[in-house]
Parts: sequence; C-alpha cells; structure tokens
Amino acid sequence: MMRRIKAAAVKDSNGVLHTARMHDDTGVIGERGFLLNDGSFVDRYEGMKVARESGQLIDDEGREDLHSRMTMMDDYPDDVGPGKENDVISEKIALVCCNPLFCSLAERFGRDFKKVYLHIPYAGSFPTMNSGLIGTGLKNVELVDDVFGPHFDKVDIFIFPDLGTAALQIHLEKLGKRVWGPRNAEELEQYRELCKKLMEERGLPVQPWKVVKGVTALETHLKAHPRQHVKIDKWRGVTETFFSPEWDVVEPKVHAIANDIGGFKEELEFIVEDDLPDRVEVGIDTYCIDGMYPDNTLFGIEAKDMGYVGQMVKWDDIPEPLRRWNETFAPLFAQYGCRASVSNEVRIGKDLKPYMVDATIRAPSPPSELWQELFTNLSEIVWYGSEGILVEPKPAGKWGVEVLLKSQWAKDNWQAVDYPEKYANQIKLYNCVVIDGKRFVVTQHEDMIEIGAVVGWGDTLEEAVEHAREAGESIKGYGIKFNMGPIDTVNKAIEELVEIGISPFKMDKEEKQSKPD
Repeated sequence: MMRRIKAAAVKDSNGVLHTARMHDDTGVIGERGFLLNDGSFVDRYEGMKVARESGQLIDDEGREDLHSRMTMMDDYPDDVGPGKENDVISEKIALVCCNPLFCSLAERFGRDFKKVYLHIPYAGSFPTMNSGLIGTGLKNVELVDDVFGPHFDKVDIFIFPDLGTAALQIHLEKLGKRVWGPRNAEELEQYRELCKKLMEERGLPVQPWKVVKGVTALETHLKAHPRQHVKIDKWRGVTETFFSPEWDVVEPKVHAIANDIGGFKEELEFIVEDDLPDRVEVGIDTYCIDGMYPDNTLFGIEAKDMGYVGQMVKWDDIPEPLRRWNETFAPLFAQYGCRASVSNEVRIGKDLKPYMVDATIRAPSPPSELWQELFTNLSEIVWYGSEGILVEPKPAGKWGVEVLLKSQWAKDNWQAVDYPEKYANQIKLYNCVVIDGKRFVVTQHEDMIEIGAVVGWGDTLEEAVEHAREAGESIKGYGIKFNMGPIDTVNKAIEELVEIGISPFKMDKEEKQSKPD
C-alpha cells in the first residue's frame, strides 16, 4: 500500500492524536504532523516527502509549477487548497512587527490585505517620536503600540520579518494564531558560533574561526593574524562585520568600539574568521516552510557598482554545492518550525567547496525589497506559509535588480525623498513616514547612510537593469546618491561562476551577445 497523507494531526502531551483538515482546526497544542493512511504519525518534514512520493501535490490552476503542499487529503476530498482562498486574503487583517528598516513591507502588504497594523518596538527610558512613529501615513497601514491591544482579536495573521521575537511568535502560535516568522531558527543568525558548530557536526565546510573575548584579545589576535573578518553576535548596533587586512589599518575601528561600549569592552565576544580569497560570493535568497523550499527560487550575486542581481531559477538547476547548506539544514528548520525568509552567503572557488559564511534567517536587505514586487503573490506566500503550506512564487519577471540608495545627510537629519508616483512601488524606503503627502526617511542617528533601495525586474537582465535605472534616476532629495554601474559588471561576476563551473544563471541569446569578449 502506498503511503498517503490522510489528515493533519497534532499529538498532545499524552500522546493522543487529534486530526483535522488543518492543524489549528484541531484546537490542540502539541507536536504537529500528519496521520497517514497506514495509521502512522509522521512529522511535517516526513509528511512532505510522503506527499511528494504519493502524488498528493496538485497543479495550481494550470501552472506548470507544482505547489509544494499537501492537498486532497483522503478524509477531506473537498479541500482544494490555496487556490479557492486567493480572494479571501483581501478580507484578512495582518499585523507586521518589525524594526523601522522593514516598514515598506507593511505598505506592500497593505495593497493585498484588508488592513495592516504595524508595530515597531520603541521601548526605552526616553522614547522619541522619531523611533515610535515610523510608518505614519503609509497607505492602509495603522500604527499600534503593541502586538496585543484592542486590535488583537481582529488580526488574522502576525508577520515577523526580523529577529528577536521568537518567544512571542511561539506564544502566538500556541494561542492558535497564524504566524509568519523564523521562531527559534533566528538563533542561527544571532549566534554565529552555534551555526558554525552545527555545520561542523553535519560535515559542512567551515573556514578557520575562533571566538576571542574582549578588545584586548581581539587586538592581540589581529596583530598576529592578517586578513581576518571580524563579527559579533546579536549586538549589531555595536558594529557590523568588518575586514581587517592588518592591525594598523583597523586599529582606529577597534579603539572606537572600545570607547563606545565602555565597561563592556572586555566582555564582548568577537568571532574572527580567516579570509577566503579567490572565491566568488553567491547566495540563495529563498524562504523555508518547515524545512521545505520552493521549487522556483531567487539566486543572486552582489556585483560591484551595481548592487544585487538575481534570477529566478529552478531549485534542481542550482549546482549541488550551492544547495548543500540549505538541504543539510532542512531537517533542522523543520524542527524549529521555521516559516520565514532564509538567505545565505556562500563563497566558492575552483575546489567547489561551498563555505557558507553568513546565514540570514529574516527578511534580507537586499533582496527582500525586491521580493516585494518580484513575487507578485507575496501575500499568498506568507498567508499560507504561516500555516505550513508552501506556495510557489509567481514572479513578475525572470530577473531582478536592487540598488541601495544612500545619503550622508540622512544619518543625522530628516531626509525628504521625492519621486513620481508611477515609481512608488519600485522605491522602498527605510524608516519612512508620509506627512502632508511628502515622504521622509526619519533619522535614527545610527552609523548608516543607506536610506532604502530601488528595484527593477524584467524577462532579461537588460530589462531589469533599465527598469531600476529609470526609477532611481527620477528620485530627488538633498544628498541622495543613486549609483548604478554598467551592466558589464554583472556579466563579469556571472562569468566568474561560469569559469568555476557552478553557475545556475541562464542567459538568453541577447544577453549572451551583450557579454564582454
């Protein structure tokens, strides 16, 4: 007898199974999985494999790509899956909880959901309007002071695109709420040494690294070891990752860190990694639903003087070394119950050893701003993904481009940003408010000059580049820099992957002809 999914099931604390069409319909808190037609209980990850083998994946309204989800369960033949509820999303209310960088995401969801509440945590001894009122004036977005409150019972889905809220996500799920977020999988990004140790345990290549505690130990290490990448765990406000070619070059940087954190300077732990020269950096920018990835995903590179460039590719067309980290960690993501964006940065060379140097278990920037428009069904992906159902993306084009906007002025001042309304969906601003019809990026007084991004897409690389360039060049504002280099820089980066023999990019004939000799 071929094994098939019979029903969604939840095993309670006493080991008793409760079945229904969907997990939340059981009304029981416990281990989620599936009841099979042979009477056995399997977890969600194994359940997906069973569904694939038994053919319980159905075609979505004639599209060639199969939705990676369980449907047409034996006990529930009337269940036709997400297709029948597409229009229902417009009647649902979402709450987005994030930091100010992702306020454009709330505005994007506002185009599909009936209403979007936005909560940006701003707690502190002396709260300011500049931090507490980000999102003011965004269309179909209403600011709220907390996840809980008078609006709570109205919310149909809670969306967490960022880190630091795992316990809240799990609590909401236990209350029976739909939740999009990484849950405890966020620790793979927040605690780099944990991720590295898990990689080592699973036989994945990891570049030489160690943890040093305190700036004195860091100074000693950097003096003895040139070409080091210096990182820290969750305290990103202290410093972003920086490269130390040699001690004399980074001495001012390390001393500035020591000065800023004062008495904590010998308590802070640094992760130092050997450089990996002569390698190309690439990434799979996708999402993960309980260990499952879409069959059609975005694969990208960061090209010098251009920004982020990605192409929609089939999962199986990505060379195995570049998929290795994702596929090795898939069972772990299933255990975490991760239903969120997952991106990685892989450095690979002629030896074809894929060194995954950084995991991003949240909305990456870039290219999450590009996702907002490239994935035309983003709200559907999130809505069903929150229930453990993986929906394939419906891309607006084969290629996508994202270029960061920068302004030195915006570090300490409100930045007015003006552009024609026809480009509104292509321009994604951080820390954004709309007052009297005018858009502003509100300073957070952080060491950051990026104020947002411009995105473009098309069926060829040239179309995507020109789409982004046209929108970017329309922007007006004091001190705003939109720098977009020639397309040849992208072709050169792709050519490096071709030379190594691990490029998943598929160039059209016109694009191949445009490559430099």
